[in-house]
Amino acid sequence: MKKILFTLLFCTSLFAQAPFTTDNLKNLRLHIINKTKFIDKKQELEIKALAMKKLKAVGIVFDKVDSSTFMIKIESLKVDKSYAVNVQVAVAEEVTSKREEKIETLAFTYFSNDLIDTQEPLVETLESINFLIDGFIELYLEDRK
Repeated sequence: MKKILFTLLFCTSLFAQAPFTTDNLKNLRLHIINKTKFIDKKQELEIKALAMKKLKAVGIVFDKVDSSTFMIKIESLKVDKSYAVNVQVAVAEEVTSKREEKIETLAFTYFSNDLIDTQEPLVETLESINFLIDGFIELYLEDRK
């Protein structure tokens, strides 16, 4: 069963990313979903502080009215002596569809993930979070040009 789940997680990470945009994104609300046993509440707060510091450094403001949600989601599965860790970074926003009947809904306007197999889950998860946030910041700065 664990092998099937690991294979499924691996396969989902192989799909190419769709194009995303951060145009007109000015303020965020940060939300962390931690579904691991190796990250405690104190470490969650440290991750949140690190993410906010990096994002504030490029001009993003936090917790204003109608903020979009910047989500960091961490899931893990222990397989023998190692861990399969899936780290996701996403921005969710309220959007209106362009269909005939306009539908207001919540959509991911940015999504990126990293799947790692590690025996040092905390260290490599923190590296992955930094990598994914840096990728978001790169797109954010590129969209500002």
